[in-house]
Amino acid sequence: MKYFSRFVIVLIAAAILAGAPAMAKKTRPTGLTPEILKELSQSLKMDSHLTFARNALADTDAAKLTLNRKIINHMDDNFSHRIKDISITNQERSGRCWMFAGLNILRPIAAKKLGIKDIEFSENYLFFYDKLEKANMFLEAVMKTRSLPMDNRYIEFLMNHTTPDGGYWAGLAQLVKKYGVVPKSIMPETYASSHSGTINRTLDLKLKEYALKIRAEKNIDKQMALKIQALKDVYRILAVNFGIPPKTFRWRYKDKDKKLTQYKTWTPVQFYNDAIGAPLDDYITLESVPTKEFGRLYQIDLDKSVYDRPNLTFANVSINILRQVALKSVLADTPVWFGCDVGKESSGKTGIMAPGIHDMASLYGMDFNLTRKQMFETYTDAPTHAMVLTGVDMNGEQPVKWLVENSWGKKFGHNGFYYMADKWFDYYVQVVVVKKEFIPENVLKIFNQKATLLPPWDPMYKVLTLEGK
Repeated sequence: MKYFSRFVIVLIAAAILAGAPAMAKKTRPTGLTPEILKELSQSLKMDSHLTFARNALADTDAAKLTLNRKIINHMDDNFSHRIKDISITNQERSGRCWMFAGLNILRPIAAKKLGIKDIEFSENYLFFYDKLEKANMFLEAVMKTRSLPMDNRYIEFLMNHTTPDGGYWAGLAQLVKKYGVVPKSIMPETYASSHSGTINRTLDLKLKEYALKIRAEKNIDKQMALKIQALKDVYRILAVNFGIPPKTFRWRYKDKDKKLTQYKTWTPVQFYNDAIGAPLDDYITLESVPTKEFGRLYQIDLDKSVYDRPNLTFANVSINILRQVALKSVLADTPVWFGCDVGKESSGKTGIMAPGIHDMASLYGMDFNLTRKQMFETYTDAPTHAMVLTGVDMNGEQPVKWLVENSWGKKFGHNGFYYMADKWFDYYVQVVVVKKEFIPENVLKIFNQKATLLPPWDPMYKVLTLEGK
């Protein structure tokens, strides 16, 4: 018993000694303690500069207060190469920038082929079918994944993306090849097509109602019946809000000599072939995502407008290659569809997109610096808007600035156009779509690879949903 007691005492002493360092170690405060709050308060020295800034910001937006006049004054209106302008379009309060930008590339082709100065296609017509096709895609995905639990990430994604406004050039190409196009006067805008928030919420509720019914149904035939009934309801909602798309239409127009043509009847697909006829498969999507391997082919699951067509497929290349192919295209008078993070370092009032356009460093007395790669790593940089490059200002062999055709009407920028500093291209352009003829052979070979499939929640998923201003 005596030896046992000594043994216990030794064990207890050893345990105490072993725990001594841990007991002596100070714990790191995780909350805002009084000491930390005092240190923060004492670090602020309200000098005359900060006092002035505080007073100014009391009733002024920092974005207005920090506009860099040096950059604005040095950005002139001249471009060494400018593609012939056509009228500016307006997507209003909808996330159809990708569609407007895509049709804005096709409009000059149609104007030249028809012998007219200008033409606009019905975005409402294609928007109707975009919503219908996305509803079908959502329902098919629900049927395919009905065995997954509701808290699965794939299901969560589906429930948050029933019929989103956003898309890419590839989605527009899929819609046009299947449904054709019609002049805007044949199916003009409605309030719902140009202000899509309410109809999006309406479709969202109805589709989720059917999604739950499909998930609860085991019989595939009954699932299919539920899907068809859901699409009938979606079609009704779209018809009431957007109008009914024409199967055929009669149309005439005045040519460039103001001579009125005879009425002619087309189907939308026939009209596309007659008025445009451009092979849409000649346009290739290149992206520059520094967090993914360059020289590789990628696809994003469910990133499309038509379910039984391919997902968005892109070659990932350096930003310099994006610039190179865009420059070749613009200098050849071929507009370029591109996706960018338009809200970063840009000013709608002045129509200028340039690093430093908002001088936040002078306002706060500190720098805000992230590299392009760091912005992608921290989910800071992503394509939020699609527009068209229609001009470039060169200094020798180097572009200085780009002319950008937007789809927010004439009230923003320079009568609807923006001036983009070439340095802004380096930071905030992520996607360009150009014809094959402008792409180097070694880049085209990337499309012979087997594509790596990315999940639909990838940051480069159809996030081009920024509403018009």
